[in-house]
Amino acid sequence: MPATSPRPHAPDTSPIPIRNFDKHRYLAREWMERERTELWAKTWLVAGLACDVAAPGQFITFEIGAESLIVARGIDGGLRAMHNACTHRGTRLVSEPFGTLRKFVCPYHAWAYGLDGSLQGVPGAGRFSNGLPKDELALQAVEVEEALGLVFVRLTPGGMALREFLGPVHDLLAPYRIEAMSITNDQSVSHTCNWKAILDNFAELYHVPFIHPIHRRMFECATAPFELFASGHTAVYVPGGVTDSGFPTPEVPTDMLSMQLQALGLDPEDYRGRVEAVRPALQQAKRAIAQAQGLAYDDFSDAQLSDIWQFNLFPNIILSVTPESAWLMRSRPDADDPGKSQFDMITLVQFHGREEDAAAARRKGDGDDPEIGTHFRLNGPRPADYRRPERDSFTHEDIIAGRKTMTVTIDEDISLLTRVQQGMASSGFQRVWLSDEESRVQHFHDALDACLGA
Repeated sequence: MPATSPRPHAPDTSPIPIRNFDKHRYLAREWMERERTELWAKTWLVAGLACDVAAPGQFITFEIGAESLIVARGIDGGLRAMHNACTHRGTRLVSEPFGTLRKFVCPYHAWAYGLDGSLQGVPGAGRFSNGLPKDELALQAVEVEEALGLVFVRLTPGGMALREFLGPVHDLLAPYRIEAMSITNDQSVSHTCNWKAILDNFAELYHVPFIHPIHRRMFECATAPFELFASGHTAVYVPGGVTDSGFPTPEVPTDMLSMQLQALGLDPEDYRGRVEAVRPALQQAKRAIAQAQGLAYDDFSDAQLSDIWQFNLFPNIILSVTPESAWLMRSRPDADDPGKSQFDMITLVQFHGREEDAAAARRKGDGDDPEIGTHFRLNGPRPADYRRPERDSFTHEDIIAGRKTMTVTIDEDISLLTRVQQGMASSGFQRVWLSDEESRVQHFHDALDACLGA
């Protein structure tokens, strides 16, 4: 069992007052500027994944509004974060989202910086009559820490330590071992809505029965318990291996439940007339398979083997986890327009075992190819030809036109959020009006107000 168990609230009651708020936080440039100076500059932010900066020379870049940072692993093994701006004339040093370099060289005038941000070389150094004070001209550093397989940065030092900021969420997430997962998909979509509209969408299940019909056939969203934490974090614990209680229980397992049963070697016909037995059967089968394969699932409750736990880390992270996989989603503001944002989605998979063992089993006909990225089954060993995927960047119009997809569920959300932003601009709409079921939305905005002194 997990060291820290959730203490969820019932979804039909609100643990906090519903205060509501006006629409200007989604539309006004003044509000956007306050977020820039009071939120993004002072709060711990997830810059990326620790696996992307595990070895010396590896780096990632992180953009938040007008700011761009480099996070790099030094030759000494230390992790450092610094502003992505040459101290000569401000040129951005690196444009790639991740990679490996021995040093950072400005593409404009070839000033060179070490992986620690120190100034190491300047062409024509003797022609600078004001000298070249290397300490002053090093790349400006920012705070950086690793936790839970994630890289956190803070532009302005001071305030709450990262461990205190994460609070109980740290212990709830730790058993999932995100640091041991591998990236199998990396996507980023430019969107025509405020960054907070995306967070709101992933902070309530009220909308799920109406735009996500697939969920009715595999999850119980109507009564899923949620939890509110200090610092603005929230969680929701969504039962899987069931059907939505807002609809009649089917006589036979749905297509989605059948898929899960078959993935674990169970026959859906055995559950005709007793669909309520599917969830415990999935839990027991998965635990038995894990034990046979030597996997450490002792830290997980039975519920965690079938359910989706989703954590919203204040201010802009949505982390959906199972023992086999995770989605890391991140909403980022546009640099200039409050009606635009960037939405990132990274898929991670927990591989296990050795590829040579799996290949031998396939040759004997004793094993199947793993289904990569699904929580329906254990994933098997990491493929021998595995490579970290490149980032795929596109627009929300690409999703609406069917040229790109971020899974059916995320596509459905994205298709609605443009209309949310459009409606907020209407003179006929002035403020949101939340239900108790949307307490996680209220909790997020309460934390945001506290940061901004609103």
